[in-house]
Amino acid sequence: MNKPYTKIDSWVKNIIVDPLGKEPLIFSEDGNKRFLKTNYNKKYPIIDGVYDLRLLMGGFTNDQKIWLEGQKEYEEFSDRSVINDNLDYQSEFENNSKVYQEIPINGRCLDVGGNKGTLREFLNDDQEYITCDPFIEVFKNIEQGSNYLKAYKSLNQPVNFICCNAEYLPFKSNSFDTVHMRSVIDHFLNPESALLEAHRVLNIEGSLIIGLYVIGGKNNNVNFIRKSKDLIKKILPLVGINKYNDHHTWHPSFDELKSLIITCGFDISKVYWQTDSVVYINAKKRIN
Repeated sequence: MNKPYTKIDSWVKNIIVDPLGKEPLIFSEDGNKRFLKTNYNKKYPIIDGVYDLRLLMGGFTNDQKIWLEGQKEYEEFSDRSVINDNLDYQSEFENNSKVYQEIPINGRCLDVGGNKGTLREFLNDDQEYITCDPFIEVFKNIEQGSNYLKAYKSLNQPVNFICCNAEYLPFKSNSFDTVHMRSVIDHFLNPESALLEAHRVLNIEGSLIIGLYVIGGKNNNVNFIRKSKDLIKKILPLVGINKYNDHHTWHPSFDELKSLIITCGFDISKVYWQTDSVVYINAKKRIN
């Protein structure tokens, strides 16, 4: 990269904590290496200016192995998309614009799994925003995507970015007005933990926005073709064909997604169907 695409504003520094213990972090140096250090001496590296606050990267359990395989697949897909630079970004932009006209993003926003931060296209210029993602090299090939950069002009300006897991957010409680999760909750290692963390970092009247493809769509009806495809995908690995492995950790129906949101302390305030199968839900943090 010839120019910086990430930054850490002062307001971000003021709310960063240890993702595990939620205590303040201390800046530390060891030769040419820079770290964020906890009071129990765990160190998180700072790599090319990016705070690497990831946990759960060991891949010890079967669930972790599946998640890591899916994360690797996603990162490779993301790189290819930017390098090939041949997607219909204008249609994508227009479709997403309709969503955020129906469900505006208010106040200070945390974009969980927000990749490069294209959500900025739908915010006010002075709105405080940070994207966080476990893909630490998400900006590596960005300059090869000239059409991508033209469509999403905000990418030409540095964005607040932290590398972390959704299940262990490195932010103080009550720090955000909006937590945004688009097309990511089905990739989380533990969706329930991720939503509980979203609840924690939101202000008292904060909003959670989730966008997701749901099984069965509006009518919760999984047709025969879908059932057949799912069955075939399960059978293929048994005969040594792994090309079509499904690395999603969860495939919820609309009712299952709503149930999770409510269970994690939110009240659903608006539902918007982008298509018959893709839904956006705006939910308010419940005041107990």
